[in-house]
Amino acid sequence: MRIDELNPWWKTSTVDESLAPPKHRDLFETLSNGLFRKYIQVVVGLRRVGKSTLLFQLIKHLIVQGTKPLRIIYVSFDDPEARRKGVVGCLKDFTELTGENYRTGALYLFVDEAQKSPDWASELKLLYDNYKNIRIVVSGSAGLNLLAEAKRSLAGRALYYELKPLSFREYLLFVESKADVSKPQLYSEELRKEFERYLKRPFPEIVHEDDEAFIKTYVREAVLEPVLFKDIPLHFRDVDVLLIESIMQNFLTNPATYLSVDSLSRDMKRAKTTIYRCLFYLEASLLTRRVMNFRPSTRSVSRKLARIYPYHPVLMLPFNPSDDKYAESLVASTLQARYYWREDGSEVDFLVDKTPVEVKYVGEVRQDDLRSIRRFMDKYGSDSGVVVTKNKEEVVDGVRLVPLWLLCLRGGV
Repeated sequence: MRIDELNPWWKTSTVDESLAPPKHRDLFETLSNGLFRKYIQVVVGLRRVGKSTLLFQLIKHLIVQGTKPLRIIYVSFDDPEARRKGVVGCLKDFTELTGENYRTGALYLFVDEAQKSPDWASELKLLYDNYKNIRIVVSGSAGLNLLAEAKRSLAGRALYYELKPLSFREYLLFVESKADVSKPQLYSEELRKEFERYLKRPFPEIVHEDDEAFIKTYVREAVLEPVLFKDIPLHFRDVDVLLIESIMQNFLTNPATYLSVDSLSRDMKRAKTTIYRCLFYLEASLLTRRVMNFRPSTRSVSRKLARIYPYHPVLMLPFNPSDDKYAESLVASTLQARYYWREDGSEVDFLVDKTPVEVKYVGEVRQDDLRSIRRFMDKYGSDSGVVVTKNKEEVVDGVRLVPLWLLCLRGGV
């Protein structure tokens, strides 16, 4: 495509609503404020979370605020011609087509699917260092080596953001819920009903989808398979995609699995170095997350017995997960959990700072269910603990029972 075809606002002076719908993600405000700072803004995220849409919304915002449309350039490396020419080549085409000089005067450059161009980071470094007039926003699908390349080439020049699947609050905005989120107790019935739908619809494109079979297909074919069969082979050489798929399916079918490279090596009949590489690919592409075993008594993290969760539980849908495993994985995702605790037969699912968090996605929580979390609190002097439940909300001897829907509404403990 020619560069003007990627930038229709040069002729129309507006961005079509199909590209820039009116509902904004929470990250929009942060990025729009950052447009007037020199730093390059780098946005990464899983496929289908809405990164391209976010860029178009920022472009529309600039035009509405009075920026001349011809001073806004969008380059997508999804386009073969743009990949061939690179950022600088596209800027030269821009000047030739429009008569506008990209070297002088305020200019806004949006680069989409950056990871598909091998030289994107070095080109942007060149622009940043030599043209103080250019403000740059970059997006890339998944993490892959995008962040590593950016931090290596753009050190001190960039700020990094992750666009995640929809939060519960964002979902409520997208479906135009009438529930007042500032009064969760008053609207608890409405919020619980919305939450049941949200659990399987955290991507902007499917918030109104009723066909759950289609949702499973969407997750598999629009998210998982493109990452496995396109993104990973594009960035890493000599990749055994079928092995990666097998390991991924094992983790998504059995979330919270204790990681044993030795066992995987034996089961898959592959060298441990190969297994380690596969684990790296899965984490780098935002398909899985690793939760480490933390030992507060020694302030250390044990690399042994790490637990593997899906990056987001929606990735489990094609594998028909149980409700309790789905809930536990959602808590891991919502809290961005990094640690769990296991010691002398007791275990707590997650640690958030000094707060132990246990997931008991059941109707009634028994005293036995609080034993491990109380042991942690007593041993390490925690002021409070949190048990995530299905619907129960109360405080029992310093332990807060919090329904999962309310935890997600708050965005944390």
